[in-house]
Amino acid sequence: ILNETVITVGAGTGDGIVEDRVPVNTYYCSRSDDSFYAEIREDAPKLPSGILKKLMQTASDIRNQFACECDIEYAVKNGEIFILQARPITTLHPDGHVILDSSNIPESYQGISSPLTISFAKELCHAVFSNCVRRITRSDGTAEKLDSVLADMTDAANGRIYHRLSSWYDAIALLPFSKKILPVWQEMLGISDQSITRSGTALKRSTKFRILRSFVHLILTNKRKMQALKRDLDAMYPVFRERIRHTDDPAALMQICTEIKEALAESWDLTLVNELYTFIFRGACKRSLAAHGYDNPEKTADQIIFGSETMEQVRADRQIAAICDTLQEESLYETFCAISSAAEVKRFLCRPCKSADLMKEYLEEYGDRCAWELKLEAETCRTDPMLLVEAISEYSGAEKALAEGRPKLRGLSGLFAKKAAQGAVLRERAETARAKIFGLIRETVLKCGDYFSRRGLIAHPRDIFCLTFDELKQAAEGSVSGMRTGIASRRRQWDAFRTIPPYTRIVFDRKVFDKHPANCISETMCKEEALIYGTPCSSGIVEGEITHISRLNADTDVSGKIILADVTDPGWVFVISRALGIISKRGSFLSHTAIISRELKKPAVVGVGNACNHFRDGDYVRLNGIDGTVELIRRAG
Repeated sequence: ILNETVITVGAGTGDGIVEDRVPVNTYYCSRSDDSFYAEIREDAPKLPSGILKKLMQTASDIRNQFACECDIEYAVKNGEIFILQARPITTLHPDGHVILDSSNIPESYQGISSPLTISFAKELCHAVFSNCVRRITRSDGTAEKLDSVLADMTDAANGRIYHRLSSWYDAIALLPFSKKILPVWQEMLGISDQSITRSGTALKRSTKFRILRSFVHLILTNKRKMQALKRDLDAMYPVFRERIRHTDDPAALMQICTEIKEALAESWDLTLVNELYTFIFRGACKRSLAAHGYDNPEKTADQIIFGSETMEQVRADRQIAAICDTLQEESLYETFCAISSAAEVKRFLCRPCKSADLMKEYLEEYGDRCAWELKLEAETCRTDPMLLVEAISEYSGAEKALAEGRPKLRGLSGLFAKKAAQGAVLRERAETARAKIFGLIRETVLKCGDYFSRRGLIAHPRDIFCLTFDELKQAAEGSVSGMRTGIASRRRQWDAFRTIPPYTRIVFDRKVFDKHPANCISETMCKEEALIYGTPCSSGIVEGEITHISRLNADTDVSGKIILADVTDPGWVFVISRALGIISKRGSFLSHTAIISRELKKPAVVGVGNACNHFRDGDYVRLNGIDGTVELIRRAG
């Protein structure tokens, strides 16, 4: 891995290490994330964090001096570092580096993903982008020529899903005005390192002209096509749902699953156009406002574009609020919050009362939505009704007043804002429909898991997520030999992945591979930085104490504080409403955090990376949602 410094330490002189005569500890240090994991052996010396940081800095200085990767020999005595020799590494390839980047990924695939999710995501992404290229080239064969690129739009390492940047850049290069579009896309995903790597696929002039015509046509017809996409997804949902509910055979279930994937891939590429549509008109609106002398054109534009009450995330949270109010009116709130099993929830839903009716409506429309709804192993309100109890008990007491009084624009500024807002709303509606479709895929997988579990082929129905999509299809067709053994081995491998820090970027020398660590510890080399940078996504400047929240619960209190979160989901709206502002480790301009914060007019900065490691509860900071900075004013205590 080319953005990783590997440090080995053993007692005595170097020959004992080279000849493997002494036990050693090996530290794998990411240069992108200031974090590391170490393989620890008994009786081997451990490096203090201060020495480890100095070695990292020294290695960086030597690397810059040689302008290449280096093999360095060092010694440490009485806390002092001695460099014995350094020489360039000549076995690395000068080109062909593979860059995996997790920007925007954690919104859908936070942390470790199951083998089933990883394989399904890769297949679906391949199909979506292949259909997209066929659409814009009018099926002239370009998609087939680029198949190896389109097959690797996503990749996985150490159980985590990443964007494969070179493939994305190759795909974006197909578009007209790609040099203008590329920074827009990088902003959409919140990519911090914007250096470009691509293979440089050449296109014929006739292909470029065909793409230009198709692109302009898609932009002009975006609203109509996105509305048609939503109708198609809504229409296919009940058809596939009935087929699944009346099917028990694994082979037939997997056939349905494949049909769903193909139907979704056939038109989901339109959402890629809609993303560009939204950002193009957002940029046009900002430029128009700046030309008319607005002091803060970005803030004004985003208040109008992303503050619509028709946004699905806001509507879903308001529906939860309505359920809470109705439960209180019917004197059933405490009864419902005291429920302790899924069976009790189902019995409550059968009650002839308004709150039960509202819950059924919510489950029908939003029951498949959750923070990481694209992970097939994720629990949703539909698979685990106790999550509905949790949601209602957590948010019922929160403030429900959302922002009002947005400025109104006229002329070209108003037109551009209207178009961008339209794209944002269409995106949200399509994603809500997609969540329901993914709910169907999750249901088919779980039914297969139940089938294999009842026959003793796997220990538990959810063990099914340890298989890849192809392995599940083979098992459904009767190839079930060794399933238990294979799943046990896969579990051990995935457990080992959890000891590796979630690197935001990994650079491989040509070939992507997984690590297989043993006896590991992982830590963060926390730097004392007074100022960190992220992506500003909701304007405003506030000062206050940090409160770090990794998961909401009934006792969560953020009143008058600045939230520091790893990632948020649509259910955070009422919590954010009581906070001064929010900082999110992950996210982009179109993330849950960004949309909710703009709706509530709360300053927000996302994509700050290791902010959770720089700050701790009680630190007093200045959050600037205009320039994307978070400044430490004083430490807690």
